[in-house]
Amino acid sequence: AVVSTQSGHYGRGFSLLVLTCGVILVQWKDSTPRDTDSLSDSNKVTGLLCILFACLTSGFAGVFFEMMLKNTGGQSVWIRNTQLALCSCVVAFTNLLLTEQTFIATNGLFHDFQPVVYAIILSQAYGGLLIGMVVKYADNILKVFATSISIILSSLIGIFYFKELTFTASFGLGLALVVTSTVLYSTSPAKKKAE
Repeated sequence: AVVSTQSGHYGRGFSLLVLTCGVILVQWKDSTPRDTDSLSDSNKVTGLLCILFACLTSGFAGVFFEMMLKNTGGQSVWIRNTQLALCSCVVAFTNLLLTEQTFIATNGLFHDFQPVVYAIILSQAYGGLLIGMVVKYADNILKVFATSISIILSSLIGIFYFKELTFTASFGLGLALVVTSTVLYSTSPAKKKAE
């Protein structure tokens, strides 16, 4: 119900398809035959199935997150975000204890934490709250557009500032498609909700 009422006009659906193609092209890496020959067909199929499963679960999680934030029953975004974060903290802490038990026993939980690590943790926490606000007051699809634009900006920083990436034709085409899809989505009329 959340997806069907938010997707709106066909132009908006088309813009999502253009966005998908643009992000694929931006992240496309040219591989040499040597890299791909060593992979068996079963590994390729397994990889493709894992990617499809990750995309589906991510999509469902985004819709569920939007539903939880918008149907709060009078609770604030802060309380709902805290409730959702506590669930992930329990799972992450359990995994940490199961996989790193000996390291924690030897060195402690916060071994070698530097100020930059605390800054990253605070940045991630702030980002989570910001995403909660975006999803609460906009929708999950706009969050996807924002994420896509951040991928583009991160890639541009990697190209021009860190000199780790190279500007390729596929990156340029993908950049153009992402910008085009953002303009298409923002200029397409939204489907009016049935009263």
